[in-house]
Amino acid sequence: MTDSKTLELLLVEDSLEDEQLLCDALLEIEENRQWGNWRRSNVVPVDQLSDALDCLRRDSFDAILLNLSLPDSPALLDTFFDLRAGLDGSASAAGIPILILADEADENLANRLLREGAQDVLVKSEIECAPLARAIRYAIERQRSVGAARAAALIDPLTGVLTRDAFLNVTAYRGRQDLLALVEIPTDRETLDPMLIQAADALRRVFEAPAALGRWDRRRFCVLAPEAALHRAAELANGTLQFSIGSLDEMPNGGDVPLRAGIAMLAD
Repeated sequence: MTDSKTLELLLVEDSLEDEQLLCDALLEIEENRQWGNWRRSNVVPVDQLSDALDCLRRDSFDAILLNLSLPDSPALLDTFFDLRAGLDGSASAAGIPILILADEADENLANRLLREGAQDVLVKSEIECAPLARAIRYAIERQRSVGAARAAALIDPLTGVLTRDAFLNVTAYRGRQDLLALVEIPTDRETLDPMLIQAADALRRVFEAPAALGRWDRRRFCVLAPEAALHRAAELANGTLQFSIGSLDEMPNGGDVPLRAGIAMLAD
């Protein structure tokens, strides 16, 4: 288990001299207590992109310090894109901030990297301890803010289930053996929000992973689950919610599911 008081850093650098200078700077930062909420740092050094990707599959890191020119990836931008693709393809590594270690100042390259998602670009010859500590801390906080904003865009704030757009994105990667159900909340405006919260809790209890649950519109939820799971859920309930079932192929883009069967379900 990762110690929350230890800052875990992956250093991707093929120059032993630069690696030593950076490790010395990180040690000085720790000795001067410049890490903020962290008491210490732990640095894992690697000198090739392939080794960095292996580390990310095995271990958890708070930030990555990346030299773009590596023995197995000499093209500068390709190094960044390949590492970022590795992060995006891993649920455990997604969202780790990348700080670029540049051999020399290049404003055009730096601007491109920042546009593509790098959190900062540091020229190695200009690195000093306090600014380096600040750059790493700020990069982590910015990345967390971005992650929180993205999560907020995916989650309905009232019920805690997926938003409609997020749910539809999930359906694009699911097999066609699953069915889509729209669950309507039959209640008046005054009691709608409490009923939505109650119904979301009930749906979460009934439909466990890998079923997907979302908010379709003001009064309806959407559920993506195998047909057997939908019918088992219907058998457990006694009539407070109505839902219609259709296949993904029957649903127009962004449209409603044609009614196949009305089923009463999910009473507490």
